[in-house]
Amino acid sequence: MTLAEQQFHNAPLTLTIRSLHAQNDGAEIAVRVLLESGEHREERCLTLTTEQYCELKPMRGEIDEESYEALEAASQLCQAIRCGENLLSYGANSVQMLTQKLTQRGFLRETAAQAAQKLQQMGLIDEENDLRGELDKCLRKLWGSKRIWAHLWNQGFGSEAMNMLPTLLEEIDFPENCARLVRKHYTEIPTEREERRKLIASLGRYGYSLPEIREAFRMLEIQNQ
Repeated sequence: MTLAEQQFHNAPLTLTIRSLHAQNDGAEIAVRVLLESGEHREERCLTLTTEQYCELKPMRGEIDEESYEALEAASQLCQAIRCGENLLSYGANSVQMLTQKLTQRGFLRETAAQAAQKLQQMGLIDEENDLRGELDKCLRKLWGSKRIWAHLWNQGFGSEAMNMLPTLLEEIDFPENCARLVRKHYTEIPTEREERRKLIASLGRYGYSLPEIREAFRMLEIQNQ
């Protein structure tokens, strides 16, 4: 059942484009459509990007339901793009993360994904650059590689961006970062077995492997001699 049928059931329906005018400094075209069925009349305003307008080429006059459905789908995509632009103004997002946020704001999953892909094509989403920025934040928190991997996957970065990560992590001295983390929270490595076990578990939650933790302890013990 089409949207028009949902709204007007099986009554004869006439759809007419009444007007088209530019808005938002020419970045959008407002298309006003009159829907008539018997005594029922309703006017709707559908907003298109100029690119969508050039693709669909709507003209004043009567249109069929298929053309109306195409205009409405384009209008929903336009709204999702504008919402995505607003979300990106508050901070970087991966394509997957932005798709999820747009879906949470009521857009259909397919529309949200199309909007996020479009914004990436426009250069507003740069996953490789954003991944580097997110990695820097993780390193400032002295996270280990395992926690960094998990965090970046959860942020929804795509495979192309994630493929850079092994090379970027090769440059990081994780035992040294682990040692810095210990110095930050402890004046010295605990000698009592239970306290030492708790410290190792805590460092593991930060994303460090047992060999990295042991090397960090060795470095700290040498420094404290």
